[in-house]
Amino acid sequence: MPVLQPFRAFRYNADVVSLEEVVAPPYDVIGPEYQERLYARHPNNVVRLILGREEDRYASAAGHFRTWKDRGILTRDAKPSLYVVHQEFDGLDGRRVTRKGFIALCRLEEFSSRVVLPHEKTLAKPREDRLKLFTATNANFSQVFSLYWDLEKRIDEVFAIPIRSAPLMRVDFEDVVNSVWRADDMKIVERVVRFMSDKQVVIADGHHRYETALAYRDLMRAKSPSHSGKELYNYIMMFFSNIEDDGLVIYPTHRVVHSLQTFSAAGLLDKLGKNFHVQVVQDMMSMQTNLDRAVNRTFGLVLKDDPKLYCISLEPNVTASVLVTEALPAEVKELDVTVLHTVILRDALGISSEAQEQKRNLDYVRVAADAVGAVRGGRAQAAFILRPTQLEEVRSVARAGHVMPQKSTYFFPKLLSGLLFNLMEE
Repeated sequence: MPVLQPFRAFRYNADVVSLEEVVAPPYDVIGPEYQERLYARHPNNVVRLILGREEDRYASAAGHFRTWKDRGILTRDAKPSLYVVHQEFDGLDGRRVTRKGFIALCRLEEFSSRVVLPHEKTLAKPREDRLKLFTATNANFSQVFSLYWDLEKRIDEVFAIPIRSAPLMRVDFEDVVNSVWRADDMKIVERVVRFMSDKQVVIADGHHRYETALAYRDLMRAKSPSHSGKELYNYIMMFFSNIEDDGLVIYPTHRVVHSLQTFSAAGLLDKLGKNFHVQVVQDMMSMQTNLDRAVNRTFGLVLKDDPKLYCISLEPNVTASVLVTEALPAEVKELDVTVLHTVILRDALGISSEAQEQKRNLDYVRVAADAVGAVRGGRAQAAFILRPTQLEEVRSVARAGHVMPQKSTYFFPKLLSGLLFNLMEE
């Protein structure tokens, strides 16, 4: 089961920089324009480490990290600690909610050990990119986000003492208030480590970083004849959140189809009509209402050169387990995203699994209005509006030993890069 340990985190020196100016989202949600804004925000913004724009961005990141440590822009905590994190934000229904969790080092385990479970597929290119960064800097600047099960919320009780004091850090970033407390009392640390020792954890976000850390560990092992298993490169910085936490929210990620050589809106509707009930809806609000109330696999649909909006739902006598012909367990076949990627994107539109993985005809969009705008603006041929994947579906798929299609979940809010930094070699 997971082996956790406290660590001496590097973090920004509050006497030198303002956190609001130097933190950033994870690298994989930063587009070119956003990257430029982060660069302009502050010369020490963490974007220079996680997603540099220099010709050799890996060497540049290593240079910046070294310089910031030498000049006191980053400071290191004196005692090994766990770090409690609360993120306060407006939930889907507009109510203010708080997602709670903590950051620790977690010993890297192969997925086959069933200690750390993935739930989504990864791609080779991002893994290669992160490995170059890890190798150049010997550090990680963002946490892997994972889930554990604690029905009685016992870890919240353990952390009740440290969070009575003022937070070590507090940063309001893009309408999310992030508060961090340091727990360096070894009695508290030992209780948490012991409690977690019989748990399984599921990666919620950061699959590429975790798999990259495994590769980095193997590289370091090969270079270390005296390898003991206790070296820092055997661990990765991980955020742990209870799957029973009231603030745990999953948003959908919508699919935008573009650049197909042959595309016919009428032809697609005709194909879908064989297995789906196709309904015209009045507006986006009506579409969302239908999605919220649906009991079968249901998607919103927007088509190029068609002013109407649609909801498409599997007919009551049609089951996903029959339409999805791959040798997959029921937990995976029954997912909205599986039906979309196989029955619609691949079979109806002809976008092969390889093309989907390489995003040759597919973009992933978090905001439904942006997906619709891409079609209405002529930049795309179709947009599929999805419902959010449910937490129970994530748990069931992971425990069955399988993974979902890429971008099946969007856990909101994202964890900030730049709150804490972890050395993987000293």
